Amino acid sequence: MSYTKLQENNEISFLEKIIPNLKEKKILDLGCGRGEFLTTMKAKGYDVIGIEPDPNKFEAIERNKKENKVEVEVIIAPGEKLPFQSATFDIVYCNNVLEHCKNPYQLLKESCRVLKPKGQMYLTVINRFGFRDSHYHLKFLNWMPRWLGEKYIILRGKSKHSIHKTESRNKLSEMHYFTFNGFKKIADKIGFETQDLKEYKIYHPELISVQKKKTVDLVRAIPLIYYLARLFYLSGFRLLLTKKT
Repeated sequence: MSYTKLQENNEISFLEKIIPNLKEKKILDLGCGRGEFLTTMKAKGYDVIGIEPDPNKFEAIERNKKENKVEVEVIIAPGEKLPFQSATFDIVYCNNVLEHCKNPYQLLKESCRVLKPKGQMYLTVINRFGFRDSHYHLKFLNWMPRWLGEKYIILRGKSKHSIHKTESRNKLSEMHYFTFNGFKKIADKIGFETQDLKEYKIYHPELISVQKKKTVDLVRAIPLIYYLARLFYLSGFRLLLTKKT
């Protein structure tokens, strides 16, 4: 099994543990990229559909369809303007997408609109003050002003250049990073309740690997460690948003 396939299976296993009756849900993979997660979910029998704004990803999606021996619908559309009626989905899955989109607030509003009442959105959010940037893999980058960070990226030879006009934003100053509390306020305004899944795992030992147990035991005993890490250390957040009505 490839490393990517293992990652996708682990991700699905985690979702199955935190979302009851996931197999019965109608799922939207928002920003499905090359389709690894989408096609793996379909192969496991899930009711899932994909949205991807970049048509240049479709060749890779077709390869993943063939590899997983599935047919799954993928629509070309931006996350800020979803081509679905309101209250269509039970789950919106949005992994490594929000930071690259044009308008994160509008993407979240659209996700909330297409979710059924009490529907849920799983998404990842990059920490504005994370110790190590998850895209450029540079320490201290997010502790700098953006103008200085751009110069630091060039100095370290880590610049990224878009190949296609439709490609997602990869320049640091164009991407959208958030603090946890800042994002939570935005989500609340849109109509979501926010759950921090990394914090959730701390108090659910069945979700923790044996290798991390001692560290987690310490954090559970001294919760301040986690809250400080969430401010200035964690690269990003894994969140589960629940539509309020």
